[in-house]
Amino acid sequence: MELYEPATTEDIQQVEQELQIVLPNVYKEFLCVSNGMLGNLATLYSTEGLIEMNKTYEVQDYAPGYVWIGNDNGGYHLLMKAEQGAANFQLVSDSYGVPEASDITDHFLSWLNSDQGNPWQNE
Repeated sequence: MELYEPATTEDIQQVEQELQIVLPNVYKEFLCVSNGMLGNLATLYSTEGLIEMNKTYEVQDYAPGYVWIGNDNGGYHLLMKAEQGAANFQLVSDSYGVPEASDITDHFLSWLNSDQGNPWQNE
């Protein structure tokens, strides 16, 4: 797993302003430790990556109220509700829309702190 320098408060505020969303507090906390993460089983986006990927793939048009925080290095995206108190993420396929109850979900911090680093661990 590769971690990076922490994001600044200004970097995080820029994401929220440019995307016109609120990032979940747990993701902000993660960004303050490492501005993104590259792992074998998942990638979590940096502040720049959040802006680029959410704008490029028009996440707010296709999944309003959500933010795309990463991917499983395959055909699935990691989405979180764009709310301060959101704590779970959901895996959604390339043909994503608003996540459904059947989508796999896990508590972000529990997953991040696990030795697995595998978004599929609850399957």
